[in-house]
Amino acid sequence: MTSSEPDRSASRRTLLRRAAVTGGAAVAATAATAANATPAAAANGDPLAIGQANQASWETVLHGTGPGATLVLQNDTGASLHLKRQDVTNPKWGDIYPTTAGLAHVTTTSTGAPVRNEVLTTANATMLVPIPPTRVLDTRSAAGRARLLEGHSQIDSQGRAVAGAWLLVHLDGIVNYGDGLIGNVTVAKTEKGGFATVYGRGNAPGASTINWWGAGQLLSNGVITQLGAWSTANGDYYPDTVAIWVQKSATAVILDVTGLLVFHPESAVVNNPKGLTADSGTSGVRADVIKANAERGDREVRSGA
Repeated sequence: MTSSEPDRSASRRTLLRRAAVTGGAAVAATAATAANATPAAAANGDPLAIGQANQASWETVLHGTGPGATLVLQNDTGASLHLKRQDVTNPKWGDIYPTTAGLAHVTTTSTGAPVRNEVLTTANATMLVPIPPTRVLDTRSAAGRARLLEGHSQIDSQGRAVAGAWLLVHLDGIVNYGDGLIGNVTVAKTEKGGFATVYGRGNAPGASTINWWGAGQLLSNGVITQLGAWSTANGDYYPDTVAIWVQKSATAVILDVTGLLVFHPESAVVNNPKGLTADSGTSGVRADVIKANAERGDREVRSGA
């Protein structure tokens, strides 16, 4: 039935079940084939043609009164629902639609003005994963320096990083393809006044993470910083590194990590010491999965050399 003056009943599209298609299979066929089908000619109020793309200028309303879901989508071989991205010029409260950043959800202000909010997912945001306090550097012992990629030669006989030392710590076995860390940095056996900077990538910042003002001090400070990556002259590549730049004075340096900022919780490998998941047979397979989960549109993750 058609009408030139669409009303509430006319705006509802009637779902037709064709003879060869039944129940959930009909919905599955829609999800599986509609994207490649030729749009069906259907005026407002005409029935939807299952298995074809349908075009209409008015909304489709499904109203259920039973205890179950109003709409169930199932496709055994593909996506059950695909939302096509396009510019939305007049968003309304409750709208959900794809954007270049992921998925938008529209709410309103106290005055009723629409506000677009981005839904945070592993594709466009990081998450904080707490881990057991883990010491990744203690310059006072050889064992405490085991994670150093750079800086071994800049430690004096007392286990202190000399003034101007640049220490690079690798977080292998703690995080794979992470974005940042939360922890605590401590200085001990200071020679005289000085400061140190903890940072992940880019040029060394001019700001300090921890300061001391005399000899023989023991001080600590919380730290939140990015993680970086390090490439050697011979092509070796190390993701998940953090640097400490000691300035003005020799000092022992201790770094403890208590949390990780990651794109996917699987990246916090210290929480899964076996290195395996239920659906991956080897640690190598799992590493590939973690790498894929950590990658996103604006951030490419390199594999080790």
